[in-house]
Amino acid sequence: MCHARCALRLRSATLLRNEIFDPTVPRQSLGTRTRPVSGSALSVLCYEKLRMTLLSPRLLLYLSLFLSCLFLSACPRPQEADVKTDLTKYMDEARLWAATESQINNAIIAVRRDQFVHDDFTVNTLRPIVGVTQEYVQRLEKYQPQAKPLQNVHQEYIEAWRAHHFAIAGIIDCVEKKDYIQLAKANTDLLEAQRSVSDALSDLANLLQKAGLRSETAAPGQPSLSPPQESPGFSVSPQGS
Repeated sequence: MCHARCALRLRSATLLRNEIFDPTVPRQSLGTRTRPVSGSALSVLCYEKLRMTLLSPRLLLYLSLFLSCLFLSACPRPQEADVKTDLTKYMDEARLWAATESQINNAIIAVRRDQFVHDDFTVNTLRPIVGVTQEYVQRLEKYQPQAKPLQNVHQEYIEAWRAHHFAIAGIIDCVEKKDYIQLAKANTDLLEAQRSVSDALSDLANLLQKAGLRSETAAPGQPSLSPPQESPGFSVSPQGS
């Protein structure tokens, strides 16, 4: 009888030991003792573990980033500048540039008609224009369209008139040095600058057409936006409507 009772106690102790050290058996701390967890206690334990996981710093960081992206995507983006309005303002401003461009083009026409035969005439005619073109380029640079398509065209226009400035300065330098071979090259550079102005005006005309500000063909009595190759620029009264 005593032997059976000892065996029973040994078996109970072995089972208890296995429960204590078996990692698969859920437990909860109770002072310095550890005992198997009941079903309700297990639910509480799982809830607390889940709560601690959700409140972990890394998860909170990810959650914050997700909510920030969600908020930014939901916010309305600023609309692009109204191309039509920007073009209308641009054409109004361009009419103020016409007088300066006419001054530059008239000087170029004059020396071309003289065929660069008289050096003094060429130098005296073009020298003042060097400063005029430089100031004009600076004036163009100060104007900043808002619409991206118009910004691109305007930058193209600036570079074309900058090329005018360098070509005219080159012509004067070649004439003063009596270097007529380089003079021919400088004149070619000037022709290329004039073509660049015409290309920029053509791109501008396309923008105007897309915005519905002008028809593909100018109305009777209205000059075309694209000027003659001899004197490109806004001196040919551009039409904005």
